[in-house]
Amino acid sequence: MDNSINWDDLRLLLTVAKRGSFLQAAEELELAVSTVSRRLTKFEGSFGAPLLERHVDGCTLTDLGRRIADMAQELSADLDREYIANLAPNGELSGTIKLTSGDGFAPILMKAISAFTTEHKGVSVEYFVDHAYRKIARGDVDVAVRVANLGEPSLIYKKLVEIEFGLFATPAFASTLPDQLRPQDVECIGLLPPLSEEPHMKAARSAGFVKSRVRLSSMTAQLSAVRENLGAAILPRAVAEGLVDLSPELILPKMDVFVVTRPQALKQPHLRAFIDCLYAELGSFSNEQAAGL
Repeated sequence: MDNSINWDDLRLLLTVAKRGSFLQAAEELELAVSTVSRRLTKFEGSFGAPLLERHVDGCTLTDLGRRIADMAQELSADLDREYIANLAPNGELSGTIKLTSGDGFAPILMKAISAFTTEHKGVSVEYFVDHAYRKIARGDVDVAVRVANLGEPSLIYKKLVEIEFGLFATPAFASTLPDQLRPQDVECIGLLPPLSEEPHMKAARSAGFVKSRVRLSSMTAQLSAVRENLGAAILPRAVAEGLVDLSPELILPKMDVFVVTRPQALKQPHLRAFIDCLYAELGSFSNEQAAGL
């Protein structure tokens, strides 16, 4: 059994139990019926037993499904009560948030931190930029933004966005390249391990983009190097504003991004509000990507 907890899956189970069918649950949550079915089947697989009994006219919870739904309902109600009870007397948020991510997320997360702390003057943020995964269950940090689900016991993983990548350079650097561009013509800003082993980096190398005299251990430094005209680089589309996509036909794997925290953290109003802010900020970058940023 996978002991990691995904609140979205619990919420999905609660909605199906309340509405009595996949179709009505899908309508309430604005999802495709196939998505509801697929996710719940996968969720059941993590328990090794069915949570729902499917019927021609709908579905009902099994005994195990009922126990899990009851626990999820209690958790939801408890979170709502704690959220209200723990607000400061003046209704404003206060406290410290310990956040961690790899450095590639720093430009995006700084926008979220800026928006949140501007609105909530009583909250401070300690942001640990680190390739290593800090221990959330132990309390080293409150919230992490990660690109992998490690299946850690008793942690909540929520998928935020899918990051899309492309090969980008400044207009000035792009103007130095031949019109009929070949991979071997492009001087690329590379990354050092472990970043160089991400699927999108491997795919770019497989496509022939291997020419590189500068390799860095930081995605933020890589972006800076591109803007200084040192070469082109494989970058998230969300941070490529003002740059030129040198190879629009290049198909690179997307990267799943998760926010990770403890269930207990969601009982603290300032942490719960900050996580909501992360959803909103990273979701906006996803929308910009879809619009062709």
